[in-house]
Amino acid sequence: MSVADSDTILCALKGLLGPSNTALLHEVSGKPEHFRAETEGLISSLVESNDADLRQSVLSVINHASSSEDNLDQSQLSRLTAAVSEKALALRSVEEHSELLTEAAVASLNILCSKYHIVLDQTTLVKLTAVTDPQDPWTTAQAAAAASKLLAEQLECESLTEFITNTVLQKYLKPLFMKSSSRITASGRPSQYAMIDDRSRPVIEVQPWRTQAPWAEATIQWTVNMSTASLIQQHWPLFLPVLLALVENESTKTKARGLRTTREFMSKCPAQVLQNTGIGHVFAGVTFPLLLYLPSVTPEDESTTILIPAYDVLIKLAQSTGDTNSIERRRLFDKILRDGVFAGYFHASQHTRIVQVLLQKATAVINSLGIYTIKHLTPLLSMVSLVMTDPFAVSYPPTLIAATQTLSAIITNTWPRIGEVEHMENVTRILSLCWLNVSEEIEHEVSQTSADINTLSRELAHTARILQALWDHDASKCPAKLSEVLKQEPRLSDLFPKTLA
Repeated sequence: MSVADSDTILCALKGLLGPSNTALLHEVSGKPEHFRAETEGLISSLVESNDADLRQSVLSVINHASSSEDNLDQSQLSRLTAAVSEKALALRSVEEHSELLTEAAVASLNILCSKYHIVLDQTTLVKLTAVTDPQDPWTTAQAAAAASKLLAEQLECESLTEFITNTVLQKYLKPLFMKSSSRITASGRPSQYAMIDDRSRPVIEVQPWRTQAPWAEATIQWTVNMSTASLIQQHWPLFLPVLLALVENESTKTKARGLRTTREFMSKCPAQVLQNTGIGHVFAGVTFPLLLYLPSVTPEDESTTILIPAYDVLIKLAQSTGDTNSIERRRLFDKILRDGVFAGYFHASQHTRIVQVLLQKATAVINSLGIYTIKHLTPLLSMVSLVMTDPFAVSYPPTLIAATQTLSAIITNTWPRIGEVEHMENVTRILSLCWLNVSEEIEHEVSQTSADINTLSRELAHTARILQALWDHDASKCPAKLSEVLKQEPRLSDLFPKTLA
């Protein structure tokens, strides 16, 4: 092969292949039999290749399509793309499928579509949706980007809607998830007589898609990401069985992915649909129990993986339930705090990463509740105090940062009550003790102060400024003994500089 031919191929493949496939393509390109290969021979080679030689056969297609000046006829193109789709995008199982083979297959389809303006069949397009997430083990970043680009080119607005509803949801996913959950009927609508525990049903009945369609998780994720609010409003029963099946799955990874996809679905689903159809209650019912997936029953890593998206789903659901003064909205947020954050802290307060997550989600709830947070003020301050005044908490600054941000949210949203003497003195005490603990950590650190400690110091100072703003508005709010304390402990003067001014 000439240098010019090699440069032409590499230019055409820019961004489509990673280093490993690029190196193998160079090797394939250097072989005369591959460079001069006839189209019929390539098709036969693809069809007859065993798993070991399949990637090389696909790269031969890329080599041929990129360098050949001969135009392929329609029959050859159809058989070539079908062979690539059937052999190299089979996605039989996660364990057996090579991500490099996926990358080569998607690159070959891109080259063929770009050069010959091919319209891919529906089955191949569905397979492409399954490789659009670079986090999946059967794809790569290059393949995911190329597949997304190819899908965008193949599916215009109207054809995208039809593809999502008729092809993906109706034809491919619906048969796999017909019996996914007792919470819904066969039509995908909320059931009035849901079983208490779906896990009592045989696993084979609940999860046929795990073996039949390992790509389903990625495909529903792509489908939700590409759907509009209008599409979801009209076809929400088609989404529900798949989303519930993922969230109710026993696999932590699948459950978390299902929750993230559900969160995206809810962000697009019109509020009136969530409320009027009953699917909001279905999502709440399946998600609230997940807030108690806590150590030691659930390992800490798995717990955080589930808790973060579970809280995100419930918070989004509550935000979609009426305006800020809605009683139903407030009840849902109250339940998130009571049955989630407070119960979680009671059971897992010794696990710092879990506490960090609980505090981060508490902050989101507080900012959503606004002044109505006041009813939870005492337990919130108690939880924050236990975290921030613990002298050993400085060993993991991210949790203290989260606690400080929670305290800032509490002050900002419940300031009429924070101004009361009891709460003002308590908040001042919490900030002061945490600041002194951080100061000692900085003084005793041999090496340079960590970025997390510096961030924590800034957060504490920011929260103190919010508190002092209340004093600026009403000097009587300032704790009576604070000036005396500052004289005895000068390190606090950086936290409350205005008090000594």
